Amino acid sequence: MKIVRDRLSKAIDSGCVNLTIFGSEFQMTIDFTHLYSYRARNLVASEIREILKLMTDPEIISFAGGMPNPDTFPTSIILEITEELLLQPPSETLQYGITEGQTSLRSTLADLMEKRGAPCEPENIVVTSGAQQGIDLASQLLLESGRTVITESPTFIAAIIGFRGYGADIHGIPLDREGIVIDLLDDRLKKHARSDSRPTMVYVIPNFQNPSGVTMSEGRRRSLIDVANEHDLVILEDDPYYDLRFEGDHQKPVKAFDDVGRVIYAGSFSKILSPGLRIGWITAAEPVARKIAMIKQTVDVCTNVLSQGIANEYISRGHLERHLPKIRELYGHKRDVMLSSLEQNFPDGATWTRPEGGMFLWVELPEAMDTDNLQKHALERKVAFVPGRLFFPDGSGKNTMRLSFSHPAEDKIKVGIARLGEIIREELKEG
Repeated sequence: MKIVRDRLSKAIDSGCVNLTIFGSEFQMTIDFTHLYSYRARNLVASEIREILKLMTDPEIISFAGGMPNPDTFPTSIILEITEELLLQPPSETLQYGITEGQTSLRSTLADLMEKRGAPCEPENIVVTSGAQQGIDLASQLLLESGRTVITESPTFIAAIIGFRGYGADIHGIPLDREGIVIDLLDDRLKKHARSDSRPTMVYVIPNFQNPSGVTMSEGRRRSLIDVANEHDLVILEDDPYYDLRFEGDHQKPVKAFDDVGRVIYAGSFSKILSPGLRIGWITAAEPVARKIAMIKQTVDVCTNVLSQGIANEYISRGHLERHLPKIRELYGHKRDVMLSSLEQNFPDGATWTRPEGGMFLWVELPEAMDTDNLQKHALERKVAFVPGRLFFPDGSGKNTMRLSFSHPAEDKIKVGIARLGEIIREELKEG
């Protein structure tokens, strides 16, 4: 054994990873975590992703993931478009592309932004590998260790993880039924103005917010611009759910009220076409878009050219406009089923949002409840959801949860909510 230990020690010291001892080969992994970069050391795994790993069990009813329903994927049309694109010269679809994005798609996206009420030119657009990359590129542009970012509270968990990865401090501002509370935001910014950690960016999800489902009112959108101008802030507007409105009128993006180029707008086709295509975009003032493109060039050179072609043809041929009503009808019905099930099964003292669109609703339970414990019991009965504390920058919200209605079937929603209601009642009795 001494010989083995000596050889192992020498291997570790020399950095060797393959050993042959007494005719047997061993593979070793050297621990070099002490060499990790600041960003790598600060990145943590998303707990939602860990929850989603449980979804391989077909018996589990999942309200956890914010995944589009596969029934909304236009598979046959994507196949048709792909076949046509691949009949073109390979340099058109299989070669490296322009970092900013294919010219045809950026032109199509400029038309789309005009329809949303925030007109721009193709030069203002950078095509990204999903809105998630757009958030990351904006973070690389504006965040570093010691800087501060303001978010809604609660907010998108991946944004929290990403911002912290760049060393930023995160301060959350509460939401109400009209979105981020502007007075509280203004007060926080005035306090920061007297410190060395003045925020550089405020991150918002104005439509059917993830996780709350809340939509920011037009008045709040205008006020947000005013506050950003007063305090010299950049607004990162994350808008992946814009087209998923089931009722009411569309709200113009915050970007529509931006006269000086203070808003970076992140859009996505993941929720309305296919997340697997990984197509999103950034809209920003031209100098900002150019700098973001420079950053992107160092990351992945360009977004998948074939996916860009599919997205462009899908939109420009009118397929998206014809398909959206079907998605809205499906998700609107699922939302109604979940709301009805909550009314029937959840106890007094529980409250929830009633989103006009999107994929999520937000539940607040009596203060004594802890949804981390609730989740453990729910998983034992084959139901999954996301504990609300994960969406708060300060880890509060222990009595809250996010429920997604987009993916599970109608009968699964009814059964899953009934089980959750039963577990909550049991917990309240025991408490």
